[in-house]
Amino acid sequence: MADEKPSSSVAMSQSTPNTNLASDGPRYVTGWQLHSISFWLLLSLFVAQMDTSITSTAILTITDQLGDFEKNSWVFTSYMLSFCGFQLVWAKFSDVMSRKTTIIVSAVIFTIFSGACAASQTLIQLVMFRWVQGIGGCGIFALTQLVFFELVPPRKWPLYVSIVTAVVALSLICGPLIGGAIALTGQWRWIFLLNVPICGIAIVGIFFTFPNKLWNEPATHHDLSTASLRRLDLIGSTLLLGACLLISTGLQQAAIGYAWTSAFVLPLLLMTAPFSVAFLCWEWLITTRRENPEPVFPWRFCRSRKAVGMILNTFFAGSVLMICLIQIPQRFMTVNGLSSLEAAVLLLPFGAFVPTGSSFAAAMMGKPRIPPSIIVLTGAVLQLIGAVLLSRIPTDSDIRAYQYGYQILLGAGVGFVACGLILLVPFAMEKRDLSVGTAAMSQFRVLGGLVGIAIATSLSTPYLRSNISRIAPPSSAALILEKTANIHLLPTELRVEVEKVFAESFGLQIKLVIGFAAAQIPATALMWTRQVVEPLK
Repeated sequence: MADEKPSSSVAMSQSTPNTNLASDGPRYVTGWQLHSISFWLLLSLFVAQMDTSITSTAILTITDQLGDFEKNSWVFTSYMLSFCGFQLVWAKFSDVMSRKTTIIVSAVIFTIFSGACAASQTLIQLVMFRWVQGIGGCGIFALTQLVFFELVPPRKWPLYVSIVTAVVALSLICGPLIGGAIALTGQWRWIFLLNVPICGIAIVGIFFTFPNKLWNEPATHHDLSTASLRRLDLIGSTLLLGACLLISTGLQQAAIGYAWTSAFVLPLLLMTAPFSVAFLCWEWLITTRRENPEPVFPWRFCRSRKAVGMILNTFFAGSVLMICLIQIPQRFMTVNGLSSLEAAVLLLPFGAFVPTGSSFAAAMMGKPRIPPSIIVLTGAVLQLIGAVLLSRIPTDSDIRAYQYGYQILLGAGVGFVACGLILLVPFAMEKRDLSVGTAAMSQFRVLGGLVGIAIATSLSTPYLRSNISRIAPPSSAALILEKTANIHLLPTELRVEVEKVFAESFGLQIKLVIGFAAAQIPATALMWTRQVVEPLK
């Protein structure tokens, strides 16, 4: 990297973390203060992450009251787009303004616009407020994962990474359960109102317990001075956000039924390429030729096989996670005739084993000192086996006990990969890149989930439309495609045929999961390293 601009930061070794515990150990937060900070951060993370899935089982109740049913997918997508697109922006902003200030600002935005979502009078208002709410939630998500690398010494990283992964997985599973339970009462606004007091209390807790500046964080200014603003990569952030929004929105439009060649899909997908190229060119320029601004995605990542492999892996694993979280419950509802709440309960084997797998992986990387690369490869193989088996289940309406075993394999595999990749960040990337490296893992995981869901839906929707229209009268087909609950109104023989079509559609989506799981194996080979998580004392 001889062509890169000089840096005052000390580069992180590729084999050991940049922390000398012998001399710096006493500077870490400990005792009740650490426990208090951890509680408030994890509580905020739980609520912000839960909002990515909480509307999935309440959307029909929301659209029954606000109307615009055909636009209902944007209630989910608008939050996910901003939740995905701003993580690197928040990470770099925290390098300039301090972790504490940035976490509080993001939590305040999330809290205010949660209240605004609850007050929405139209679906369009709700979608717009959800978009801004996602910006705040994105900051909470990105920064909570980052600060634990600075709050605790390296020997505690496996423990805290497993805790963070467990909270994320638990929130994703609790979201549909809580949303479905609230939706049964018809008071959907409480889905968003509950965030206000919870996050409000968390903000106060963080304000009084979190240090103004951690001793090992890079921020040197605490104000929006001209010098501080010059460090922010506003051009790179805009180009990156544009690329994420274009590809996500284009795929989402295809998923809800627009033709790939339509004006609502093709131009968006085509424009993704020039935005991506411009982003990479700009990041190369400011990384190698300029002192300011500081790159939001350093060109060093593109030149490192480890970083490229890690980013690809987190993208593929994110796709597997989100497709399973959304499509497995939908199969239970459409094929097995369960309610949304019952379907969410039967997803628990998958959801519970994401944090379980993560905790087991963290333990294996601790005292046994198994390299994270082996953990990630193991997780990819578990996902692949689980997906292959799940794709082969019969298409009738019976629920077999072994389906839960396949969910466990998938969930454990996702947990292995998530934990292994997060723990590799401070070892495989330089210290000056710790914030953007951690955020990149999060951002590409969420982006992978968005892209994966959009592709899965764009595969299944045409299949459902053509096959249901073939076996059902036009009026019945239209009712089923508008609202899947209408399946139960069909005559028994026709209902069985329609349920079979939905089961086959689910099989198509799981075959996509097989592809994403298999792609993690060469990605792991690209990032392969025998680096272990050193049990430093």
